Amino acid sequence: MAGGGFDAPEVGGKGSKHKKKAGGVRIDMTPMVDVIMLLLTFFMLTTTLAAPQLMKVSLPKGDVKDKVKVDMGNVLYVRVSEKGNVYFANGKSDGSESELKKIDIKNVSTELEKIYAVNNSLLLLLKFDRKMKYNIMSDVFDEISRAKIDKRYAFLKMEDADLQLIAKAGG
Repeated sequence: MAGGGFDAPEVGGKGSKHKKKAGGVRIDMTPMVDVIMLLLTFFMLTTTLAAPQLMKVSLPKGDVKDKVKVDMGNVLYVRVSEKGNVYFANGKSDGSESELKKIDIKNVSTELEKIYAVNNSLLLLLKFDRKMKYNIMSDVFDEISRAKIDKRYAFLKMEDADLQLIAKAGG
């Protein structure tokens, strides 16, 4: 019985009235799995993954010799509250500043362009509340970069006096 079907008993022998059943088709899936794995590795290796976008911020060391004297009349204070409200205040030459003016984040670039048209030697002093969300700070930076002005700004720590001014203006 060499070459016979060893898995199933013999059906339809010489004297049998039963017809021989046709065997099922068996497809070997191994080559298809190999092709799928090759395609998967090909696309994984050739697809460029989106690199995270980072914002590089260079902060000064804060040495005494690094301090620069600035006419406060050329300063615009930009304060951002914990809630994401943006406030502008113009500096005055006597060291004081004007009242806070609330600006919508979407209008920051246009307001900066208007103020810069009056005073083109403007320096922005940016103060952000540490409790605010990072995306708000990113939105403010985007608006500053959209403005068609000379980008000169510095970061200052939000002091208690600044928090009181923001609370007084409606926070």
